[in-house]
Amino acid sequence: MRTQCGVAETKLEARSSKFETNSNKQNPNVQNKSRARILIQIVVLLLGLAVCLSACAGKSASSKFYVLSPLPQSKGSDPGGTTIGVFPVAMPDYLDRPQIVTRVSENEIQFDEFSRWAEPLKENFYTVLVDNLSTLLNSEKVIKTAQNPGVPPAFQVGVEVLQFDGSLGGDAVLNVKWGLFEAEGKKLLLARRSLFKEPTGAATYEALVAAESRAVAALSREIAKAIRSR
Repeated sequence: MRTQCGVAETKLEARSSKFETNSNKQNPNVQNKSRARILIQIVVLLLGLAVCLSACAGKSASSKFYVLSPLPQSKGSDPGGTTIGVFPVAMPDYLDRPQIVTRVSENEIQFDEFSRWAEPLKENFYTVLVDNLSTLLNSEKVIKTAQNPGVPPAFQVGVEVLQFDGSLGGDAVLNVKWGLFEAEGKKLLLARRSLFKEPTGAATYEALVAAESRAVAALSREIAKAIRSR
């Protein structure tokens, strides 16, 4: 009797399983709903990825580029006068990068990925220094040493930057060693170390770069004064 009942139960389970299988085959809505859920999840993930990529692209596009500015040029400069050569400016390695450097503390500096120099800072500084000296000495004969003026310069200027940075809303700092050499650059006539600080006036990179330009101008005035005294 028990065996017959067990056989009967087995047959009943087999029929039930067959009925469920046939039921799923006959109702494709269940499968369609499952597929729809998966598709919706994929679409949501793709939309999220697109938003992230768009945000990253927006940050790159918002980068700003800056340059140091020279002193306003005088109405006219003397085509004659003494020829002054300026050696390439030496700078520490931490400034040899496109990002503008700010100082967080005495021993910590920070690089901003979205506030950059439009050209290498060493070259920009060098060009502005030569332009400033030309304006201050009212002479067209202040040149970079790589140029060939045809006439040996009477003096040559060498500048080594030790520090050139600042804090947003604080001061821009320029710490330099500079010297004045005779015509061939072999004899040192004058050597100085100078420190310049210029307040930024605002906590922006534009204000910081403007203050750094004023610091380069202050250095230029000091060098021009020394040249005039010779």
